[in-house]
Amino acid sequence: MTNPSPHFLASTARRFLLLALFAALGIVLAAPMLRADRLEQSSEYGLIARFVAEGLPLAHVSNLEFGDLVSERALANYIDALDFDRSIFLADDIESFRAYSRRLDEKLRRGHLDFAYDVFDLFKTRAHECLAMVEEILDEGFDFDVEESFAWKRKDADWPASREDQRELWRKKIKNEYVGFRVNQLLREEEAKLAEAEEEEAEESAEEESPQEEVAEVYDFEAEQLDLSPKELILRKYRQFVSVLDGHDAEWVLQTYLTAFTQAYDAHTTYLSPRASEDFEIAMKLSLTGIGAILAFDEGAARIVSLIPGGPAERDGRLMPGDRIVAVAQEGEEPVDILFWPLYQSVRLIRGQPGTQVTLSVIPATDRVGATLRSIELTRDVIRLEDRAAKSEIREIPASEDEDAEVFRLGVITLPDFYADQRGRRRGDADVKSSAEDMRRLLDEMQAEGVDGLLLDLRNNGGGSLPDAVEMTGFFIDEGPIVQVRSNRRMQRLQDPEPGVLFDGPLVVLVNRLSASASEILAAALQDYGRAIIVGDSKTHGKGTVQSVFPLNPHNPGFGSLKVTTAEFYRLDGRSTQFRGVTPDIHLRSAFDVMEIGEEFLPNVLSPTYIDPVPFPAHERPLPDLESLAARSRERTQTDPDFLAYSRLVDRLEERITATEISLHLDTRLQMAREERAIEEFETRLSRARSRGGAENDDENGRRDIILKEALRILRDKVELTPSEPHS
Repeated sequence: MTNPSPHFLASTARRFLLLALFAALGIVLAAPMLRADRLEQSSEYGLIARFVAEGLPLAHVSNLEFGDLVSERALANYIDALDFDRSIFLADDIESFRAYSRRLDEKLRRGHLDFAYDVFDLFKTRAHECLAMVEEILDEGFDFDVEESFAWKRKDADWPASREDQRELWRKKIKNEYVGFRVNQLLREEEAKLAEAEEEEAEESAEEESPQEEVAEVYDFEAEQLDLSPKELILRKYRQFVSVLDGHDAEWVLQTYLTAFTQAYDAHTTYLSPRASEDFEIAMKLSLTGIGAILAFDEGAARIVSLIPGGPAERDGRLMPGDRIVAVAQEGEEPVDILFWPLYQSVRLIRGQPGTQVTLSVIPATDRVGATLRSIELTRDVIRLEDRAAKSEIREIPASEDEDAEVFRLGVITLPDFYADQRGRRRGDADVKSSAEDMRRLLDEMQAEGVDGLLLDLRNNGGGSLPDAVEMTGFFIDEGPIVQVRSNRRMQRLQDPEPGVLFDGPLVVLVNRLSASASEILAAALQDYGRAIIVGDSKTHGKGTVQSVFPLNPHNPGFGSLKVTTAEFYRLDGRSTQFRGVTPDIHLRSAFDVMEIGEEFLPNVLSPTYIDPVPFPAHERPLPDLESLAARSRERTQTDPDFLAYSRLVDRLEERITATEISLHLDTRLQMAREERAIEEFETRLSRARSRGGAENDDENGRRDIILKEALRILRDKVELTPSEPHS
């Protein structure tokens, strides 16, 4: 998100520079030397720690004191970063750590990092003990006829109180993985037999002279697992976990520990170590090269946070946010298992030159216990600005099923993100590529076509250029404020920069849980003005903040950087979009709506706040009765076969995600897996079925879009209820 206040950025940068100069002097005057017997720690680490402790409360929008609350949160963050499922440390270990819970802030101010390395050393010791336990448990074997379950959601569980409790926890944990691997193997064997039978049938019916296409062989990580026993797979997994853990260096510990402090302020504030800072700069320059995915470390795997519009992954359509990448294979090579790797190493392996192929082994977001594995081959590419650009089309929607019914011409504009050529803007170039200018052109085309209404699709739009979001909102209103921005030093009210309206016809804005930041600004403003009907998931993402990156010491890149939350967004009525997002006028639930997607699922998330409302002019033609529109939509969705089938799929997905325990009975799990495979196959057909003749519910790639289909019907209803509304 573009920083809304250059003056504030400059002010904050000046304060960081003063602190950096102080820190640089400290190298000569009072550099604390850390013990060098452990992971070859640098003498600069203490200075880095002191600088983070001093800089955070000054730069962060909350101005939260660097005190006991931050210390307690940082301890919890650090322990969770190491022992994410609370199975390796013992309860006594945690109690011993908590004795320091209100002293860590003071230690960091003095540049003392011994606690971080002591905890990490104990974690490695406990991990080796758990590996030995896993080997013993696997040697003993399991009774799969016993009816028992495993409480797999351990984010808030208690740590085991004793060695006996820990061993029982690991017995069920390993049995769950064993059952999962075995079920996956059995399903693969069933699918292989079915595919073989279908292939033999096809060969028999094919003409003998038909030429056979040569198909390049793709390494199948999933198939490789069929050749290994579940015991071998589990041992390989946990031996790799311990090996990766032993390979972590002092910088990794520093990054993890200091990030525990930064994320005590909020989930988007992060310390970037020198190596992470370098990767961040590369990512900013090459973010549009590769497979086009934003990744985060999640429970040992590289989790997909979002897909970059126009990128290979987004175009392919098989990867989705929440999927976890566990192995990566380069073209013609065997896969590399990346479980428990540091994220920067995983990213470097996935990233590559345009035109090269990479095969990802992925656990779907819908499978939280890891029993399903999919191999997805992608060709890396450069994502050009035009690939991410807004696109338009016109759909013809009849008023009813009657062949003679009136047909409405409805425009659809899909906006993947709020993009802008910032360098061109700074240079003052005449023809600067931007989402606002593209939207202006598309609206002119829609007006020339005489569309009856417009649907603006902001699903999966994670934000981008704030000026473009403000300018674009102004295309649909005459004049007035758009959004309020509060930093820790000033308040801004950003106005529609250009009087007049480009499109004043019926308008629907379609959103989902992945619509964030600038998308929420636009949707909120149009909702406040009564200018558009907002349709979609129960809420948008809820990211109503801005982050800025500052080098800790401009004269020494070895200090790393801080990415800090520096401002918040507020609606015209004074409510922040942070956390709460935007609530649609008409709810159309997608699969994302039942997943753990949104600010509310992040640690130490900033709570929503209020400021004074700002007066703004009411829209001259108020919206039609929203309840009437919602009632029409409910009547359709409760009888439409496709929508009912989709709703059942989402219901089952919700059951799967919210369940806290899972059966360890092999036959029970196998039956569950068969049912879930059938659901997944239905979902694939639903989302990727090719259109024959261009049905109105298929997108430009032929993928069926149930939500878009109903959103267009809502727009049609609005047109019908406001027939005299003129176009400007």
